[in-house]
Amino acid sequence: MSSRDSRPALDPSLTISGGRDLVALVGRLARERSWDTLTALFTALGGTGGIAPVALGELDAAARLVSEALAALPPPKNPRGAQADEVRAVALAAAEALLARCAHPPLAEIERRALDRAAGLLERAGDHRRSALVYEELGADERAADAWGAMGDLDRMEAAHEREARRAAVHRAAGDLLHKFEALLTGGERMRALTLIAAASGVEEAGSLRLRAAAIERRLCRGGAVSLRAPGGAWVRIAPLPTEIGRDPACGIPLRDPSVSRRHALLRAQGDDVVIADLGSRTGLRLGGARLEEGAALPLRGGGEIALGVTTVLKFQGTAGLVVFEGASGLDRGLRALAGAAPLPIAALLPGTEGLTIEVTQDLVRLHRRTDLAVRVDGHLIGPTCDLLHGDVVELLGSGARFEVE
Repeated sequence: MSSRDSRPALDPSLTISGGRDLVALVGRLARERSWDTLTALFTALGGTGGIAPVALGELDAAARLVSEALAALPPPKNPRGAQADEVRAVALAAAEALLARCAHPPLAEIERRALDRAAGLLERAGDHRRSALVYEELGADERAADAWGAMGDLDRMEAAHEREARRAAVHRAAGDLLHKFEALLTGGERMRALTLIAAASGVEEAGSLRLRAAAIERRLCRGGAVSLRAPGGAWVRIAPLPTEIGRDPACGIPLRDPSVSRRHALLRAQGDDVVIADLGSRTGLRLGGARLEEGAALPLRGGGEIALGVTTVLKFQGTAGLVVFEGASGLDRGLRALAGAAPLPIAALLPGTEGLTIEVTQDLVRLHRRTDLAVRVDGHLIGPTCDLLHGDVVELLGSGARFEVE
């Protein structure tokens, strides 16, 4: 005997306004196979009058119980009989209730879940056309193709298969792009990773990767010099030749003494020597107490001192192609800086970092490691080189040396 003969439909407005839990009620009615009552209930829930609004999550949970109950039914002996009609009616009513509560296209994940359930219920009710349209709205073209195929629309079925194939290809391309991007980043090839993303097109995920790439690009070390610091130590400065000494923060070796000119002196290579020249400063440049004439260039060989401004004295130690400076007096007492031809050995300023060198250009600061060394930057083992970012932490495995990039 069908539920139509044995159980009259409940009044949906009394059921909900009486405070009874919708999910529990639907679960009980589904177990009892009270299809007429469930049809009336979901019809009211999808309408505009008689029943207080129900949250979409609760409605979807109730529809899930109906879907599971219908899936557990054996195939009807008579597809056109009364029992089959009852099943189709409740599936349609539940689907309609969900469709009425969702935005089109869906905006939230809960709406996507609800529409997916509605499409399955429409399919169960035999409304393959609407089921296919909902699946297409969700981008589930493989399932849409099955629905179009079930109603014999082969052209739309093939079109859905083609869309799914294109989407799968785009997804694979996005996966390959992300894999290459991450591999380049963690290996230290930051600039190549940025170039890869800049050239990417037609990949949906490229938008979020470009946001990450933009954040990384803002952190790239640029400007012709770089500052490093070992734990607990002071910052040291590494500048390639040619470079300037002065009060301008853009100088390779910036000083704080107000009597120092903004661009006070120039360091450049001359053969195997590093030479220094006055750039027309107000207070001049003195080596060993003797003032250097403007335009003249003197090599910085061995050890000595240069004076700039009123109080600043820098000790220097010059070797082939390199000069190490240390502040001896003035506001920059304690300054340590290295100037020379690339690649510049970090160990000249930070002991324990033998085998690591710095190459500095206007666009990039690149760390080089000796092939027998294992180096970690920002927590990742790097390849032979690494494009440095502000805030990077560099660890030399084995020696325990560690330093930060400003």
